[in-house]
Amino acid sequence: MAQKFNEKAYLASVGAGIRALRKKKKMTLEVFGDVVGLDKSNAYRIEKGRNITLLTLEKIARVFNMSSSKLLDSAIEVKEEPKKAEMKKEESKKEEKKEEPKAEAAEGLASLFG
Repeated sequence: MAQKFNEKAYLASVGAGIRALRKKKKMTLEVFGDVVGLDKSNAYRIEKGRNITLLTLEKIARVFNMSSSKLLDSAIEVKEEPKKAEMKKEESKKEEKKEEPKAEAAEGLASLFG
């Protein structure tokens, strides 16, 4: 069975990707909006995950010198990055838990022979 498509999460991911690209170019929301042809509040809404038209998506992609498909791909990458960070944290916690019994055993042995 196919997984249900989460529209809100996808739009939030696209918006986060656009925001990351805008910040990388050191553009304010106002300047970004002017270049794309939006006012500041609509530029903000897009970054927060509001649905956008294909034409607006294409204009935004051109601001960043990329195709609209690459812009959408970069949004998906942004969405996946926090997951990778969480996975690393989980792995680190698992490693710490593995080390705790070893340290306790070493302390126990040291007290017996110390």
